[in-house]
Amino acid sequence: MLLAVISWHTAWNLGGLAVAAGYALAVTAAMVLLAPLLTDALGRAPALVLPVLVTACVAALVVAFVAGVPAAYGDALGVGSDRADALNVALSQLAQGHYPYTATTYLGNPITPLPGALLLAAPFWWITGNAAWQNLAWLLLLLPLLHGGRRLRAGPTVLWVLVAFGGLEVIREFAVGDDLVTGAVPAVAAVALVLRAARRWSPWGLAGAAVVLGVATCTRPHMVLVVVIVVAAAGVVAGARQAAVVGAGALLVWAALVVPFLLGGTTRFSPLHTVAKVTGDRAITVGIVVIALGALALLLVALRVLRPSSPEAVAWACASVLFAPSVLSLARRLLGGPAADVDLTLGAAAVPFAVWAVASAMLRPPPTSSGIPLLVGQELADLGEKQRRLLLSTRGSGDPPR
Repeated sequence: MLLAVISWHTAWNLGGLAVAAGYALAVTAAMVLLAPLLTDALGRAPALVLPVLVTACVAALVVAFVAGVPAAYGDALGVGSDRADALNVALSQLAQGHYPYTATTYLGNPITPLPGALLLAAPFWWITGNAAWQNLAWLLLLLPLLHGGRRLRAGPTVLWVLVAFGGLEVIREFAVGDDLVTGAVPAVAAVALVLRAARRWSPWGLAGAAVVLGVATCTRPHMVLVVVIVVAAAGVVAGARQAAVVGAGALLVWAALVVPFLLGGTTRFSPLHTVAKVTGDRAITVGIVVIALGALALLLVALRVLRPSSPEAVAWACASVLFAPSVLSLARRLLGGPAADVDLTLGAAAVPFAVWAVASAMLRPPPTSSGIPLLVGQELADLGEKQRRLLLSTRGSGDPPR
């Protein structure tokens, strides 16, 4: 459903309401009906099939990006990426020692990515001259996240392929260089890292994961809500002290990245104009403050009730808040303009989190015949020193262990 919604604008451009509705039905059917059949077939196939499939998909995506959008579809899909150009322009300005946020893209639009996005894209721009190559790296990073490691499994692989090639917006972004979908993958990796560190109760590991979380979420303003969710999850998993480490670390990174640019004046800090996509005003107004505080209050209440701690629950919570801008944009557009002009791609960052949630459910160990879940991997490690010492002392006393 998320893929269908964020692709609505592109599908509408390709053929109006009939194509948009047809695509929505087709992609939903592919996920519900085709995915299980493909997973079954690939599960019985030789082990070499999955790596070959992934390699072929990566090659196809590279070709799509290098070849670009065919001229016949230029009006519907766009012949260039204002978002990728924003990163290229901003990084070029920084390399020359200039303030990046007073420059504009080739369409005359302001630079909207936050400093964390510039930091993440910098290596790709420096090596290739085009920050859009990061899309390929982030989509590859999504693979081990879905599989929970390096080993390829049929279910997560099928899910990855269907998202990459079944998501019309994903294909469009790859062809032109946009990063609304793939740009959220580093945040998914950071969230997974924080949850793992919290379960292992490693102070230094948790602090390092918090730094990574701060960088990976400091890409667009609404990504700060992901930090709130992860802090709450860390509190449920490991306690208030660990949650404080995560929150303080991530917010300090945000401050370190954003504040130096704000010192040049808030009017020059062009990412603030993104609020216009929700309120229609390119500035911090009473309306956007009310919306932000209301969203935060609702989120805190939901976290208090749900107390997410598993990767699946945390991922769905993140996907929900990241999809909210699409809902707000839709409401504003329906009240003030024709439905045909609605652009729902603002919620595209929800897709990697939703995919991670589904893959996590696939990897969940099956219950035993008694209905008690099997303890594997990290859950065995979390039994604690007290239980292990008790077992050893019992064995040492000559009594049979219970």
